[in-house]
Formats: sequence, structure tokens, C-alpha cells
Amino acid sequence: MIQIPRAPDPILNHDKVLLSVCTMDWCDFGVAFSKRVFTNMDVLLWDPGDPYPAMVDDWEGDWIISYRGDFIFPERVFSRARKGAINFHPAPPRYRGLGSQHYAIYAGDKTYGSTCHHLARSVDTGDIIDVEEFDVAPGSTASTLRIHVGAACLQQYLRLLTRYILPGNPLPRSERRWGDRLYRQAEIDAWLAHMRETEPNHLCLL
Repeated sequence: MIQIPRAPDPILNHDKVLLSVCTMDWCDFGVAFSKRVFTNMDVLLWDPGDPYPAMVDDWEGDWIISYRGDFIFPERVFSRARKGAINFHPAPPRYRGLGSQHYAIYAGDKTYGSTCHHLARSVDTGDIIDVEEFDVAPGSTASTLRIHVGAACLQQYLRLLTRYILPGNPLPRSERRWGDRLYRQAEIDAWLAHMRETEPNHLCLL
């Protein structure tokens, strides 16, 4: 009979954590893992259009972790996280904001990835902690790239939690820098509408 060694029990962390997520591919896996390793965690599930989550105004603790979360924490809230407030952004640093999978496919980008960074006053401007990059597969569409980066973001999340946050080690610092441009929802909506009229079969629309 083959003896398979038992996996070690995960490190339990007793910090007070607020985990922010949205309804998106892979988020439920991140939540499931987090519930196993954090003993004092609240989950904020928030999607654009949802009411303002009043619970954040009274929150204080050790960590705010936005794992692909769409809620933008005001500074008066994230400054109360004693050990850190970080975000996992499912795009590389050159793409701040929203919709980058469409732009990346249209531009023919050869690489893509996920960026972990500290929260700051402005969206996607905080110091970068880590970038998880991968090659864009030939024939990728915007939809398949979104799924691919979701997997990469989950891998990055598990790695940084396991190596740094759970055992209490200092987070790394990346030399990478953000792109100058912030992509906003209104802009991408207009651009996609134009693309549907002019290049309806482009992979960036699929």
C-alpha cells in the first residue's frame, strides 16, 4: 500500500482581519482558504452598485486585505489597519484601474499578471509588494485571460499569505512601478462599444 504523507496543518493566525472580496472567479477559493487560517476574520462581499457597507466605519484591527475586492476603502478606514492594508489587483502594474484584459488582448501583450500593493489614497498607486506574471497563451481572449489571471492572483494570494502574513514576516518590496494611466469604467464602456461597431470579432471582445 502506498503511503502518502499527510499535509502539514496550516499556520493559524490570530490577527484581526477584514477580507474584502467581490463575486468573481476564484474569490470563493481565497475566502475558503482564509477561513481555515485566520481565526478572527470578517468577510466583506461587495459588488459595484451594492449599498455602502456601514460595518467598515466601525472596523479596526490588524489587516485589511482586498482580494480582488471592488470596494474602495477610504483612508480613514484603511489607516486603522495596524499591520497593513493591501490589495490584490488582477492586472500587471502597467494597467491601473478596470478592464485591462480587454486592452491587453487588443494590444497583443505577451505577458500579463497580478499585482499586490499597499492601499493608498488614490486607486492603484500604493507601493507594490509583488507581481505574479505569466505568458499570455496564443489565441487568448479577454474572457480566458480573465480566468488565467484569476488563477495567478489566487496563487499569489496563497503564496504571500503563507510566506509572510501568516507567520508574521515583513512583506517584500518590489521595484516595479505603476503605469501613468488609470483606466476607468466609463472609458472602457465607450471603447468596447466602439470596438463592437468597428471590429466585432476581435478577441478582445470575446
